[in-house]
Amino acid sequence: MPTIAAILQKRWPTLLRIRKSPLRRRRAWPGGGASAFPTTPDANPRTEPALWSPSAAPDVIIITTADSAETVPLPPGFEPLTAATTPTEQHLVIARDTARLRLCVRFEPTNYTRCLIIPHDECAALRLAATARYERVTCGLRLGPDRAGAPSAYRRSRLVELLAIHDGLDAGSSVRDLAYSLVFTRHVPLVGATWKGSDERRHTLRLIAAARRLVNGGYRKLLRHR
Repeated sequence: MPTIAAILQKRWPTLLRIRKSPLRRRRAWPGGGASAFPTTPDANPRTEPALWSPSAAPDVIIITTADSAETVPLPPGFEPLTAATTPTEQHLVIARDTARLRLCVRFEPTNYTRCLIIPHDECAALRLAATARYERVTCGLRLGPDRAGAPSAYRRSRLVELLAIHDGLDAGSSVRDLAYSLVFTRHVPLVGATWKGSDERRHTLRLIAAARRLVNGGYRKLLRHR
């Protein structure tokens, strides 16, 4: 699947002429996302995935142990891809080939038995499925792709389009530039009053509103497979 950068390079040459800061700004997502851990917005999610709170992402497997979090053995063949540690928890994304697992290891000295915790909430079924996948690999069994959590090809294309629109807004592009560079690429650009009253303008404004909702918190629906 082509990366967002490749799509932008092909479909949005106007953005390539805008200078961007070479600094890699780090920030933490607000609210119930990965707020405990700073993330790089332009990081490659395949090699530098974000660390998410189990309350926001039901695919995160919660493990409690009386030992130090660093001593918890990983499933066979898995290696840490990224990790962060607090005084009471260690968060990891572990990988084997293309398979990924997200762990939240909680250090509880009074708990003498290592446990898998599944909060009983609206995402309990997703948490059960994630825990079953973890149990499968700890037994040395093969872990196939999690197709239930993957968006469809159409939805991936729509998400890429919305993120590109949001990037364009940040870069200073006008609504008309976005319309004819990203959305209506085969249309003849309209001007003046014709453009202001056009369906193309109204549709682009709706996409801009959807892009802002996605970036301002709508992405959390993806974590819940919605």
